[in-house]
Formats: sequence, C-alpha cells, structure tokens
Amino acid sequence: MIKEFNTDVSKVTVFRDGARITRSGSMKLKPGEHTLLVGGITQNAHEDSFRVKGKGKAVLKGIDVKKEYVKSQDEEKIEQLKEEIEKLEMKKEQVTDDLNYQRSRQDRLITISKQFASEFGKWYAVGEGKIENLTKMDETSVKLLSETKKRIRELTEELKELDDQLQVLHSKLNDAQNLSGVKVYREVKVLVDVKEDTELILDVSYQLHTAGWNPTYDIDIGENSAHVKRIALIRNSSHEDWKDVSLTVSTASAKPVAAVKPSPYYVDTVKADISGFIGSFGGPGGAAGGGAARMDDMMETEEEMVFARDMDKEMDFVPMEERTASVKESLSGTVMYEVPGKITIIFDNETHPVTLTEEEFESRRLHFWNAYAMTEVVAQDEITNSDAVLLPGKVKVYNQGDFLGETTIDMKSPREKFRLGTRIAYDIKAEKTLVDKETEKAGFTRGKNKRQYKYKIEVKSFAKQPIEIKIVDRIPHSNSEKINVEAPPPTIPYKKFELGVLEWEINVDPEKEKTIEYEYIVEWEKDIIIRPPLP
Repeated sequence: MIKEFNTDVSKVTVFRDGARITRSGSMKLKPGEHTLLVGGITQNAHEDSFRVKGKGKAVLKGIDVKKEYVKSQDEEKIEQLKEEIEKLEMKKEQVTDDLNYQRSRQDRLITISKQFASEFGKWYAVGEGKIENLTKMDETSVKLLSETKKRIRELTEELKELDDQLQVLHSKLNDAQNLSGVKVYREVKVLVDVKEDTELILDVSYQLHTAGWNPTYDIDIGENSAHVKRIALIRNSSHEDWKDVSLTVSTASAKPVAAVKPSPYYVDTVKADISGFIGSFGGPGGAAGGGAARMDDMMETEEEMVFARDMDKEMDFVPMEERTASVKESLSGTVMYEVPGKITIIFDNETHPVTLTEEEFESRRLHFWNAYAMTEVVAQDEITNSDAVLLPGKVKVYNQGDFLGETTIDMKSPREKFRLGTRIAYDIKAEKTLVDKETEKAGFTRGKNKRQYKYKIEVKSFAKQPIEIKIVDRIPHSNSEKINVEAPPPTIPYKKFELGVLEWEINVDPEKEKTIEYEYIVEWEKDIIIRPPLP
C-alpha cells in the first residue's frame, strides 16, 4: 500500500560548492508493510546521495529513487497574459469605433461636396452665388477629405499592429496553458515493515551542487586587537525554499578529492606510431578503480537505517544563548558553523549574508616609511589569526568604526600573521634631508673622482604611546669594479643592509624625536660615465 509521506526541509548543511538537505516528516502507521512516497524533491538532488534515517517501531526494508513528472500551469503568467489581452481588446474596440466614424465622415464629406457642386450652378444662374464661394468650398472639402483619409490610414495601421500583438499574446497564452505544465522532481519510495502501531519519523537527506557559500569579513582594527566578523554569503539555487531550517555552514568542499599515486616517468627514443592500427581500451597512465574517496565531513557513511525502539524518549533541545554560530572542527581541519535559531533562505539566485562568528584577534600596530619614494608615513596592523582557518574572500576594513576600504585576503592558516589596513599615519612624521654633498678629484696620479653624500632622517612622534616604525632607504650599489661605494656605519645601526637597501626598525617614544644620520662615498675612474647619474 503506497502512502504519501509529507516532508519539509528541516536542516541544511551548506558546503563551499554544494549543500546537504534534510527533509523531515512523521506519520502514524498500523502494523504491516508500507510503501511511503516522499515527493516534491528538487531534480537537482544527486540520485546516489539519498539517505534515510528515522525513529519508530519499524524496520527499513529498502529505498528507491525515481524522477517524478508533474504537470502544472504557471497561473501567475496565465493571469498576466489574460490581462494584457483584455487591455488590447478594449483598445482595439476604441480604434475600430474611431475608424468607423472617420469612414462615415469621409462619405458625408464626399456627398456634401457633390451636392454643393450640383446646386451651385442654379444659384449662380440667378445671381445668388459667387465663384469665390465655389473655390473656397472646394478648398475646404479637399482639406477635410485629406485629413480624414490620413486619419483612416493611421487607424488602419494601428488596428493591424493591435491584431499582431493579440495574435502573439494568444499564442503565448496557449503555450502557457498547454505546454508549460511539466516539471521534474525526484521522489523516494521507502519500504518499511511496521511491527505495531507507531508514529514513524523520517529524515530524508540528499546532496546537490546548486547551492554554496562564499566567505567575507568585517575587520575593525583597534589599538592592540582586531574585531573580526566572519560572514557567509549563502546562495540557494536549488529550486527549493529553505524555510525555518537549522543551518550549518561548513568549510568543506563538495567536490571529490583523490590521492594521486606516483607512476614511473619513462623516456625512450622515437618509435613509429602504430596506434592507428592497434585498438586499445586503456590509455597511457590508465588505472583501474581510480574512484575518488568521499570526505567524511561531506557525506555520511552509507548504513542500514535502524529505527529506535523506544519512542517514549524525546530529544533534548538546548536553547542557544549566543547569537553567533557554534564552531566544531573535524580531524581533517574542516570547520562547521552551527547557526543558532531558525533561518529562512528562499530560492532566488541571490546571496544571503549570515554572520558566523565574531572574534577578537591579537594585532600589532606597525608604521612604515620609504624615505626615497614616500612623502608620508603609513600605518599597518599585523593581525594574528585564531585557531580556525580564514578562507579567501573580500574584507571590509575599519579602524575603530571608521571605514578604511575594501581588500581581499588569501587563505590564512591558524595562527598565521597577516597585515591589513594600510593608511596614512597622522601621529608620526618623517623627513629626509641632504645635509652635505662634496665632490673632489682624488688626484691626477690615481685618476679617480670621489663624491660624498651626508643625509639626515628625522622622525617625530605626536602619539601618546610608543610607536614602532620601519624605515627603508637606498644608496647606490655598484655592479662594476670601476665604481666603488663605501658606507660608514650610521648613527643608528641598520637592521638590514643588502644591495644598497638600508632598513631600520626603531621605537619612538611618545611626543619624542629620533634622528638617523648616515653617509656614503662613491669613487669612480674619471673616464667612466655613471648611469643613472648620481643625485
């Protein structure tokens, strides 16, 4: 005996490029074998992904998944077409009435013109009419007839256009009523053996690829911490509405993953190609049984459904106190965000933002200045990720609530450090000054020229807390043995000096100044032209 078993979407787990849907329902059954029909499932569901679990005094004997073809009409579209047809029919009646009036007017004008022409001779013979009146009457008649004929042509053309539009609309209406009624669904037949009167609860789950999510982040940078909000932009293109469902967002991917085994890399001399004469079922590198293993986070392992014998025990539901999702991490590193409460996401091909977590990350304010390329110091924040991975996505960056801009990040591993929020720093000022430049000849016997440069970098802090700043500059670096560059030690030691690039990392106390003085000497043979020229 086949019975319709009504279910609704109750739980959704959204992967990055797919989703697992769970439908739930219940029904009271008498002892015996029953075939339960679960229908109305989107055709996007993968046929081999269906799983059935439940609770009740019954045993599952098998399931069967088939396509269901349902004929239905788009009532909204049909009603819209009927309204358009009705409006055009009314307009057609008005145009037809106007056209009939203009044709009657044309007939009257012709009759009046003929009658006046025939009677005018009599009036003229007895001196009661003038030739000017005949001319004037003739001109007026011609003008009125011309205007009437023009209007008749316009109305005739408009009537033809209306007939064409009505013909198209009637054709669309016919298609909507007769041809648009077939929709494809999937249905699951569940065969159960009921031992005694019971209320059977079924959970039918399946996977599809027409849903998914993309990560985005709001990061508000403070003094020593960064407030990070993880947001999932969820898209539902499954042709099913998810109304009041329990939502879980997973960082797993629905695509199959395979471990590729190594194979020998053979090289040989060129041989004649005889592949066109010998048939083969396998190509180079072919292997049997190369199916990809499913991830345990994505698909539950296939198992026989066993219904609970004790129906008196009810499930305990613990209310969620926090508004953000609870986080679970599997052994493989996949993170599951269980969103509290019930969520509704309709099928509309749009993205729906859902806040996953709000966390405080450690951050450190850094300042940077390139003395030869930048006029102002910039600030950056070095942020340390938490214990969960940050997936690639867009980031909106704020500084204590003030919007700074948007950027993107690549994948960040747990506890990995990254930098965000590059901006002009108004609490510190840096300036580079050429103190002295001296050019002299080293002597006719040596035949060399020498030039000495002395610079000063001044850094002044206006902040109320110590500032850590990284300063870079450069001096000439010679690739020729005929050009020699010397750089005596500066007043503040370098952090790094490589290929002429100088790097300092200094701390500046609140409202204090620091000065770096350094110099370099360039010596070259007098016949050498240096490119690019020295400053």
